Order: sequence, then C-alpha cells, then structure tokens
Amino acid sequence: MTIIRPPAIAGTFYPAAPDMLRSEIDGLIHAAVESQTENDTPIPKVIIVPHAGLMFSGAIAGLGFATVRALKGTVKRIVIIGPAHRMAFQGIAIAKADGFATPLGDVPCDLAGLQAALAWPQVQVLDEAHRLEHGLEIELPFIQRLFGEDADIGIVPLLVSRCSAWQVHEVIEALWGEPETLIVISSDLSHFHDYDTAKRIDDNTRAMIERFDAESITSGDACGALPVAGMLMSARKRGMRIRTLGMCNSGDVTGDKSRVVGYGAWAVYAGSADMREDEKTSKSSGGFVGATEKLLIDHGATMIDLARQSIWHGITHGGPLRIDPASVSPELLQPGACFVTLKKSGQLRGCIGSVMAHRDLATDLCENAFKAGFGDPRFPALRQDELNDDLELSISVLSPPRDFPFENEADLIAKLTPHEDGIILSDGNHRGLFLPQVWEQLPDPADFVAQLKRKAGLSTDHWSDRMRAQRFVTRGISGKDIAPRDFWQQPTPMS
Repeated sequence: MTIIRPPAIAGTFYPAAPDMLRSEIDGLIHAAVESQTENDTPIPKVIIVPHAGLMFSGAIAGLGFATVRALKGTVKRIVIIGPAHRMAFQGIAIAKADGFATPLGDVPCDLAGLQAALAWPQVQVLDEAHRLEHGLEIELPFIQRLFGEDADIGIVPLLVSRCSAWQVHEVIEALWGEPETLIVISSDLSHFHDYDTAKRIDDNTRAMIERFDAESITSGDACGALPVAGMLMSARKRGMRIRTLGMCNSGDVTGDKSRVVGYGAWAVYAGSADMREDEKTSKSSGGFVGATEKLLIDHGATMIDLARQSIWHGITHGGPLRIDPASVSPELLQPGACFVTLKKSGQLRGCIGSVMAHRDLATDLCENAFKAGFGDPRFPALRQDELNDDLELSISVLSPPRDFPFENEADLIAKLTPHEDGIILSDGNHRGLFLPQVWEQLPDPADFVAQLKRKAGLSTDHWSDRMRAQRFVTRGISGKDIAPRDFWQQPTPMS
C-alpha cells in the first residue's frame, strides 16, 4: 500500500486551489529570475530558503529556487532539511511515507535516500513530527513548478530537533551525492523582535553564513540553525562559496514593524581548486573547527601515540612523558587545550584536561594523559595489566570558551545544542564542566543542566542570579581510529 502524507498547510501558507498556486509560484520565480543580474554564476549545490507563508517569504524563497532552475533534467533527488516546529524529539525524523502531497499532486520520496539516512543512529521514523509541519511542505510547490509536477524526482524530507549540528552534518555527508542531488535548507531567521533589532540580528547571521561560521549560529539567529550549521560544515570542508541572494522581514511586507520575523536566501556553489586550498589553510574561514579538523587529520595519529606513550611512561617511570620539541611537528607546539579520556569496557576510567590553552598542545596532552591514568581522584591508578584492548583512549581538543548568555534556567536549557555544546557552569566559587561527550549519557537538556549543577557542588534545583555559563566545542580522535587492536603494545623505550 502506498502511503502519502497529505497537505497540512494548503489554504493557509499557500493557496489550496491548484491553478492559483501555480500562478503564484510561477510569478515568484519569474520575478526572481528577472531580478538576477549574474548570468555566469555556477549552479548551486545547496540553497537556503525561508519557510513562512508565500505572502511573507515567497519572494525570498523564489530567489533561492530561481538559481537552480537549470538543474531541470539533471536533478533526481532533493534533500530538504528543516527544523521541527510542532514537537520536540531527540535527533532527526523522517515520515513513514512514500510521498508528500500538495494541491499540485504527489511528490515521491527517494526511498534509497531515506534508508541511507536511517542508517545513522540519530535518524528515526516519526510520523507525528511531520503530520502538521509546514517547514518542508512549503518548499514542495516550488520544486513541482520548477522541475515539473510529474518529474522523476524523489525527495528526502528531514526534520531536525534535539541533536548537534555535527549529527546533521553526518547525515548531509551521507546524502551529498553528485550533481543529481540538490540540498535545500529550510530556515527563517530571527523571530519576534522589533524591526531594527531584527535587522541587526539578521545581518549578523548573514555574516556568519558568509564566513561559514557554523559554530556560532544559534536558534536565536535562525530557527533552522542546526540544518544551516550542519550544511556549512559540509560546504566549508569542500571549500565552497556562498552568495547572499536577498533578505527581508515580515515588517517589509505588512508594514507592522513591532514584532517581525526575518527571511533570507543563500546559494552555495563549488569553489575553484585555488579557493579550496585557501580554505584548507585558512583558520579564519573555518575558525577553531576547521583548523582543528585539519590538525587531527594531519597529526592525530601522533597525538594519540604521545598520549599512549605518556601513560606507559607513567607505568614505567611514575611520571608523564617529557616532550623533545625537535621530535614533534611545529603545529603541536602551538598553544592548545585538551582533555584525555580513558574508558574501560565502555565505562569511564579517567578523564583530566585543560579548559584554557596555557602551554603547547603536545605537552598538554602528555600531562593530561598521565593524570587521566594516574591522577583522577575518582579512580585508582592504572595498572599495567589494564593496558589491553578493553581500555580506550581518546583526545578532545577544546575551543576557547565563550560567554553563553541566558535570561533564566529555562532559557539556558532551551538554548543548548545537545551533542555539540560543552558547558562550564559557575555560581560564585562553584564551577562544573561537561564535555560534549556527556550528552551521550544525558541527552535531555534539563537533565544535562541538573547534573552539571551537581558536578559544580550545587543542588540540582539550585538557581541564582549569579549563575553564569560559558560554551565551548571540541573535536577529537580515539585510539580506535588509529589502531583497533594491539593499541597498548608497549612502545620501544625512548633514549
């Protein structure tokens, strides 16, 4: 039996009458084409478009869709990713549907794409999340009119709720494909500020998108912050280019500027080989994450080996390995902060680290590896017979922590990004830190905050006006990535 998800917003967000809908969509795309002045711009791989009613954001959405009209006949799969508005859940949701209906007909789902998404643990089937959702459906009439109402194109509709931008990025990578795949990110911008405040916030969001600053975008900047950030990670990795196509807010349409919603459209193109090389070597383009991912690719094996040697040095000499600067890469002699974590049979066995960079990264990881094995007060010192395949070693490199403002506890909980945010919570002399890995054990943001307060020496129901938070992100590597077996084989004694 074929399962079709029926329209939820026909007659409200867009006309329910097919002829009226065709006329409105065609007019929006025609106006967008007429306004475009760059005819030699490459065809985008990704577009970001808004998802309000057509009267509010249709003109901006048209700017995005008009840039991909040349893909007609080429594109076979369209991945549409947007935020869940109707219910909160853990991860990313697909619908149990063979297609999505609009007044213009049915749009089939790409079942192979859905199966590829479901292969990731953060993706689940959740019909209820899709039942009344508008953020994906509003894009379908554009697709139908642009590529043909009976076109041989399948969609992969993905709703994002509580997860990390990195988890969205993983799914995007799995579905990236070749020219046959177009990616549509559905997101509005700021919500319910006065006109001037919204303009200021949205302009800052534009700047973050244009510089691929995936780590700084929050739900206060764009309701689809996680889909946008996940996509930016993929685009940044490939050295792509981004062009802002247009921006406005509801105040520009209705004239009511007291409480507005922002809209914007962007096109993401492949960059030249020279540009991709510049992106790889530029810290400013990728910030901490781009630079650290490159560091782990180039030197991750060396970092893991230094930590392993330092633990062996603790077994044989009772202290951490001392670094010979001439023996390590200059990149590892730059200031850096890391945590080293040990797990035995999947359970924590030691975790020590630095919050701020106060010495070179190589020394920091050797010192912290030794302390994780022999100086964590929660556990006895490691024994040599524990150095076997049941003991896992991993390194997390930390970004500099930044202030994470909030109005109250509920606001703090709402602003957290599970699986991505590391948080330092403090109140006076009480201070607690959770790495992003803690989300694996505490996936609910309210539980995460409650247990972080407990770690800071406070009661789980404690709150005061002095409470402060800082946010950081990490990128890491595990010994299992380097040597799944015989990792703890004793190294050759150093001279």
